Amino acid sequence: MAELGFSLLGPMRGRRGPEPLALGAPQQQAMLAVLLLRRGGAAGAGDLVDALWGDCPPRTAVTTIRTYAWRWRKILEPEQCEARVLTSFGDGYRLALPGAALDVHQAEQLAARAEALAAEGRQAQARDLLNQALGLWQGEPLAGLPGPFAERERSRLGELRLTLLEERITLDLALGRVARCIPELTALTIEHPLRERSYGLLIRALWQEGRQADALAAYRGAREQLVEQLGLDPGQDLESLHRRILSGEPAPPTAQPTAQPQSPAGPADGAPAAGPAPAAGPDPGDTDPPAVPSAGPSAGPAAAPRPAQLPCDPSDFTGRSAAVGQIRRTLAAKLREALAVVVVTGMGGVGKTTLAVHAAHAARHAFPGGELYADLRGADAAPVDPADTLAAFLTALGTAPADVPDGVEARSALFRSLSDGRQLLVVLDNARDTAQIRPLLPGSADCAVLVTSRSRLTSVPSVQIDLGVFTPDEAVALLARAIGAQRVADEPDAALDLVASCGYLPLAVRIVAARLAARPRWTLDSLTVRLADERRRLDELRFGDLAVEAAFELGYRQLTADQARMFRTAVWSEGGDFSTGAAAALLDAPQQQAEDLLESLVDAGMLDSFSAGRYHYHDLLRAFARRTPSPERAPAQLRLLDYFLTGACTAFQLAVPGDPAAGALARNWTPRRSACAGPDLPDLRAARQWAHAEAEGAVALVGRLAAQAPATGIAQDELRAGIDTLIALSPLSRGGAGHRLESAAGTLVDAAVLAGDRYAEGRARFLRGTIALSAGRVGEAGHDAELAVLACREVGDKVILRQALNDLGLIAQSLRRHDEAIRCFDEAIALADELGHRSGKATTTVNAALARVRSGRPADAIPVCETMLADAGNLGDVGGTAYALYVLGLAMHDLGRYQEAAQRYRECLALAATAGRRAREAQAHLRLAETLRSLHSPAQAVQEAETALRICTDAGYEQDKAHALVALGRALADLGRHEDCLQRLEEAQTIFRRLELPDAADVAALLLDLVQPA
Repeated sequence: MAELGFSLLGPMRGRRGPEPLALGAPQQQAMLAVLLLRRGGAAGAGDLVDALWGDCPPRTAVTTIRTYAWRWRKILEPEQCEARVLTSFGDGYRLALPGAALDVHQAEQLAARAEALAAEGRQAQARDLLNQALGLWQGEPLAGLPGPFAERERSRLGELRLTLLEERITLDLALGRVARCIPELTALTIEHPLRERSYGLLIRALWQEGRQADALAAYRGAREQLVEQLGLDPGQDLESLHRRILSGEPAPPTAQPTAQPQSPAGPADGAPAAGPAPAAGPDPGDTDPPAVPSAGPSAGPAAAPRPAQLPCDPSDFTGRSAAVGQIRRTLAAKLREALAVVVVTGMGGVGKTTLAVHAAHAARHAFPGGELYADLRGADAAPVDPADTLAAFLTALGTAPADVPDGVEARSALFRSLSDGRQLLVVLDNARDTAQIRPLLPGSADCAVLVTSRSRLTSVPSVQIDLGVFTPDEAVALLARAIGAQRVADEPDAALDLVASCGYLPLAVRIVAARLAARPRWTLDSLTVRLADERRRLDELRFGDLAVEAAFELGYRQLTADQARMFRTAVWSEGGDFSTGAAAALLDAPQQQAEDLLESLVDAGMLDSFSAGRYHYHDLLRAFARRTPSPERAPAQLRLLDYFLTGACTAFQLAVPGDPAAGALARNWTPRRSACAGPDLPDLRAARQWAHAEAEGAVALVGRLAAQAPATGIAQDELRAGIDTLIALSPLSRGGAGHRLESAAGTLVDAAVLAGDRYAEGRARFLRGTIALSAGRVGEAGHDAELAVLACREVGDKVILRQALNDLGLIAQSLRRHDEAIRCFDEAIALADELGHRSGKATTTVNAALARVRSGRPADAIPVCETMLADAGNLGDVGGTAYALYVLGLAMHDLGRYQEAAQRYRECLALAATAGRRAREAQAHLRLAETLRSLHSPAQAVQEAETALRICTDAGYEQDKAHALVALGRALADLGRHEDCLQRLEEAQTIFRRLELPDAADVAALLLDLVQPA
């Protein structure tokens, strides 16, 4: 048999000879990785459980380990009856493979041989072996493997790679390959800014190349990073290297690349092991050494000062590592052909200036010519004139004030001349627009510019960084730095809630941190409570001269009158985000005008846009916008309700063609919009997309209007319009609105009861009942459906009465009250005939056929379904056809006609997928699984049941999920996988019990049969 081999220095891979192995799921791979990396290749069951799950293993952990071991034996030795590679060892397992079978062991062996060769003075050969070892890495070690063991090994192997890389570079420097090491070391120190050895090697390489000024700048950069991030000065080795360069000591000699040095590689900091002792001289301590001007005539006059205008680096700078790294790499890139410009944009208070100053300090070692800084006050009423900024820059570069020319153009030209070849870093903070910064740009590619602005400056060729708010971890880290880690550790949940109340906005987090630091007896939770009221939140977010509202006010004052009106009005959309069409309705403006205004607000940093045509307020900007006086809220929200109602009714007609409910929705509603058109929905696909995108906003708006009823009342037509909007959306987007739809339906019921409007109450109760029914909560659904039937009978609302009776029949069927279900269905069918609702009649007729199947009369259901198939086909009702096929499959299965049943389920699946009926698709998969069991195909049954389970889990279909778990459990039992079977059945029983369904007793009996000895 061909030899086995495995790779862990990257994503896990296995091979048998040249052929790759199928390794299974990530956790299964993680189990074998433990054995591959353990000394002796052995681990007990407890060790494996700890390695994969840590302190929180599942109840079935040991069973899962056994299953993985069984699978691995099939993979490792598919043709062996007796295990020889993966064998039992106590209660665990041993893996018998040669050391060369694993890339990690190969790398460690190569490193050991390289160390021995280097000790013998054979440095070129040692370097080659280290390069071979490094070449074995193919990405992050154990990438994607779960568990604490894999995490520890990732860290260890990542550290091993860095150590080998530093060893190889040390040998390269000793062999005289200095120039090629400098770019590699520069990248290494950017990627790992706290690694002293890498800095030592970079400084040594620059020194050996005769670039003492760059070597000293690299030392300063290293020291700033260590002091800022760790609060520590550089170690003794770095300090010694620094003093030797300052003293003017010549760089240590290096061997020619072909020579074999007689001494081993240098010590850990990259300094040579032998050479002249450091010359005596003053200790520079913590002060920066004098600047060394760039060589060559382009450096300017010898007497020209080196500007160093950056504000101090914030001592509590937190997070933003990706942005800092991107800025630093862009600014410090060598061999550029054009000026490097980085523009950082974002809303007020997001930390643009803090990031820019910190990143500029991190990159300053690459600019021996100095740093220029200007606050352009772009958010002020009177921004700084570029001519004034240029005058300040010119004098900083050595121009006498009397020699500064007049006019922006002349000053800009002189600035470009003086900066040419000088390697300057220019930081332009708080710019208003492109016109303000364009004269301030140097012309030389040796320089670089870092700009911050609330507005996007896209007309300047640049790297654009859109700065967002903190991550939760970054926000908590800043809080801990300001108030002490212990206070945060004492209230970890309150800390997360507090920074969430700040919207993770850095300025807001700084303010609450300052308040807590000034009030050491306050708890974090007490301040979180104060921020809970959105109306008072901005008042709480101020301390001293810091205020979130003031930062937002600066941006608001820059808006035009039309922009300001859109900013004030669109905030009443209520949902998490909103569309261009919704904003146009709120403003009562043409959609193109609304889009232009919204995009201009995004450019100004007052709105976010995460996808085309969708917009979003930051939580604190939303609170600010709602504080701004706006008498238009009520009429704007009614225009938005009109927009949602119109679109929902159009979408409903496309989704359920011929349903008389379409004509019964939005009766007596007077349109509120004039300039804004309704949504363009040419077909069902467009209707579904629109409903999915707008459902959350529609639900939130209707819920808010209904919630105001107890305090301010709600007009009858507005209440009914809100209910009809959600009824019309229900067949298209119920899953997208989540719990907010349930909450809104409940609020509508309360508002209708309060108003004494029985018509609205019947519809609202029907809506709430059908939501509960779709979630499998048949008890709640039955209560509302019964009251909906009473109210609809009372007011003569036959359209909703028919649907409520259909729901009552489905509820009775779930509770196995089949005769009652048939009575409800028969009345609903009679109403459908009266209303001319052919598709509704077809659906309810199939429901009645299903009740007959469930009551033990499958033969009675077959002719009904076959008739309905013909009717649904004539109507073009794809969903109805799929349902009739499904019930026909159930009837045939119960009659033992399994091949025919399987065929009907497959036909149903094809149509359900086409129609987007995910629930029907899941049901067909799970019933097909049961039929495949009867056809003695348990493996295929497992596949079908797993597909059904995945759909139900994703969509939240709890009752069908439980049935899918039962089908899966039965199929697993057929395959002899009893542990897995029991686990699935127990999950199903838990769901059925929670839903209070009689199926729980069936599962209990099945479990009892399985656990009792034969």
